This record gives sequence, structure tokens and C-alpha cells, in this order.
Amino acid sequence: MTRVVVFSGGADYADPWHPFAETSAIVAEVLREEGDVAVVDTLDDLDARIDAADLLVINAGGGTAPHPLDARLAKIVAGYRGPLLVLHVAATLLPEYAAWEARLGGRWVRDVTFHPERGPLRVRPVSASVADLAALDTVDEAYTALRVSPAADVLLVHDDADGVAHPIAWTHENDGCRAAYSALGHDAEAYGSPLAPEVIRRLTRWLLGWRVENERS
Repeated sequence: MTRVVVFSGGADYADPWHPFAETSAIVAEVLREEGDVAVVDTLDDLDARIDAADLLVINAGGGTAPHPLDARLAKIVAGYRGPLLVLHVAATLLPEYAAWEARLGGRWVRDVTFHPERGPLRVRPVSASVADLAALDTVDEAYTALRVSPAADVLLVHDDADGVAHPIAWTHENDGCRAAYSALGHDAEAYGSPLAPEVIRRLTRWLLGWRVENERS
């Protein structure tokens, strides 16, 4: 059975804008389609469980500045070479650690990346792997001007008022490690749309695909 660990904001990492306990519970329910899921919100618990994880999911944020625990979180993540799924505001984590961006394939850049006020959002598939998505509308934050590696495979974008496309979901592989990111999922209403949960399912299937490939080889 697949073992999934969700590192949630709310305890060691928290901010005043995101209901992490609520959204992590929803994410965990979606991921239970793949196997056993444990939600943890402290680095002690993350450190204790990560060695046995088949998939690490990070749904946490630490505010607008580097976090006092960043060195420890960076060390834990660096020691984990399994598939990594990063959600929404977790793209802001570890601003002083280039290895985090290299692993994820992109990040939120302070004073560059932004989002308009949360509201109706329409996304557009730009990859064949998500071309069949039926639900493309949601209510969420439109993350804009994320910095994304040219090596990343961008799956979904949103178009701003000037018609500029901004990536909001991608997959990335670096040094044999798979990572995927979805900017969707600010709150329970965002996950109430079929879009955000389905994007998680698609990214998870890609992330766990390495296990199938290894079993076949």
C-alpha cells in the first residue's frame, strides 16, 4: 500500500491567511484513493515519518519572510528523494535555499509573484496529459508570475487581463527526483470545485509512476 505523508501548516509553519488544517484534511481524503495517508504539522513528526513515505505532500506556508525552522525543513527535504507534491502557498517556502527551487522546478518570488484578490478563476490546459479536463473553472487565488524552470513541464496556466499566460501547475524531474506543483487550493471553497482535487489526482499518478516503471524493469 502506498504511504503518503502530508506536511501541513498550522503548527510549526503557519500564516494568518490559509486554513491549513481544513485544506490538508481535504487533500488527505483525495489521496486516500492511493493508499494510507498521515497528516503531520510539526517537523518532529515529519522527520519521524518521512523515511517510510512513498509520497511527500507539502501544504504549508510560513508567512512573508524566512522562517526560523527553514534550515531544519531544508535538511529534511534534502534527505528525501522520493516523489514530492507541493501545493499552493508552499511555493513560498525556503526562500533562502536554491535547492528547494531546483527540486520543485519553480517557486514564488517575493516582490515579483503576486495574486489578485481571490475570486473566479479559469484555467487552460497546455499539456496533453490534462487536455481532457472537463472542469476548468474554480474560485481561487490566481498565482501570477511564479518563476518556473524551462525544464518543467507546465500543465495548466491562467491568462491575465493582457492575455499573458501564467503557469499554475507543472511537473519536474531533477537528479532522478520527481516533483509536481499545483497553485490551486487556497481554501475549502477552492477544493469544492472538481478542478483542484482532480489536478492532485493527475499529479499524484505521475509522481507515483516511477514505482510502476521500476516494478516493470
